[in-house]
Amino acid sequence: MHRVKLMASIGPATDDPATFQEVAKHIDGARINFSHGDPTEWGKRVSLIRSAGLPILGDLRGPGVRTGSVQGEIVVKAGETIAFKYGQETVGEGVVPVPIKEFFTVVEPGDVLVMNDGRLKLIVESKNGEIIKASAQSSGVIGSNKSIDVKGKDYPLPILDDHDKEALSLAVNSGFEFIGISHVRSAKDILEVKSFLSSRGSEAKVIAKMESKAAIDNLKEVVNAADYVMVARGDLGMTFELEEVPIIQQKIVGEALKQGRPVMVATQLLSSMVSNPVPTRAEVVDVMTAVSQGVDALLLTDETTIGKYPIEAVRWLERISAKYEDSTAIVGVDLSLYDDRMRFAMGVAKLASDMGAKIVIFTRSGLTAVRISRFRPGVPILAATPSTYVARQLRMMWGVESSIVTARDYEVGLEEAFNRFLELGLITPGENVVLTYGMQGKEAEHLIKVRRA
Repeated sequence: MHRVKLMASIGPATDDPATFQEVAKHIDGARINFSHGDPTEWGKRVSLIRSAGLPILGDLRGPGVRTGSVQGEIVVKAGETIAFKYGQETVGEGVVPVPIKEFFTVVEPGDVLVMNDGRLKLIVESKNGEIIKASAQSSGVIGSNKSIDVKGKDYPLPILDDHDKEALSLAVNSGFEFIGISHVRSAKDILEVKSFLSSRGSEAKVIAKMESKAAIDNLKEVVNAADYVMVARGDLGMTFELEEVPIIQQKIVGEALKQGRPVMVATQLLSSMVSNPVPTRAEVVDVMTAVSQGVDALLLTDETTIGKYPIEAVRWLERISAKYEDSTAIVGVDLSLYDDRMRFAMGVAKLASDMGAKIVIFTRSGLTAVRISRFRPGVPILAATPSTYVARQLRMMWGVESSIVTARDYEVGLEEAFNRFLELGLITPGENVVLTYGMQGKEAEHLIKVRRA
């Protein structure tokens, strides 16, 4: 059982069923990136992931600007001038098509364009209507459907375009447990997506991907509106100077934990393993740092979508996180932020931690388990629920092991939960156990039982 949860993005490198099944042995959830592929490809990946019983994160493209259709790749050398022209397809050598007009509205001479996770930078020299010329400051390649960020600026685009609405419809129909919103700018963006999901009967948790300047400027309100937070370091590295990214990561993780929101770190955790079977020493330190900061989850991207060693990558991620996940203690709290339910969860976590007792929870919505998880009690959190959907969502929460029970009544459910985990061998005779469920309704009572198994 992982305390820090592991998630892998699924793509060409893991589309083979045998490869995916091996990868699935080492992860707690899987991500489908809606920026690439089409509904047919997404559907195949959904089937693959469901065959392993894992929760799915559907990652929306978001309100960014991407290149149009480029024939092959455009090789860019430092010092060269590249033209960006409005259109869907390549119209000449060294010309990059951009099919979104807002790009030509936002960009001004002197702006810095950033591509390829920050590896390619260009300075805008001139703008003439729907043609922008920029001088490359570094070498690289430009292909089809590649993000173009303008350093320090956001595009005035709707959070959901037609592409994302189509992807969201597939996610709802397929029962995705999580939806990731790219390029979040404010709480309004999150609430709009939540409204879309709610109107279609979805209970998916919304993950705010922190990657834009606006998201960092509005950090507190964005974290408060989200169900889960992601430190999306790829685009953070394109929006901010690279030396700022570690500080921003620490700031996001700290705010998420402060507000009781689960948080994950993504991008370039083991990026050298795209082409090598062993990570670098620096990558091992990076993963260790994220785990020690108290994150709920770690997400691999290129390593398992286009990498040569997807199985080795998840094994190494598991190996490193397992080495350090016990180093996370109960995180400091600001009680002024919490209601009675969160304070109750803190009390359960502290009691169980002090006693060295496993925690057994009966939950319908999963919220009690999420709240207790936030305090990193250092003992197993065993959550039972009558909902398969909720059980899959709980797989992505720090320290939580979930299972299915048939009871819906809280008293009966708590006993069934205890017996279920006893049968599974997750509780052994002689151990101390703290059993609980959350407050229900305005007149409700909290319940805690301490038992010797």
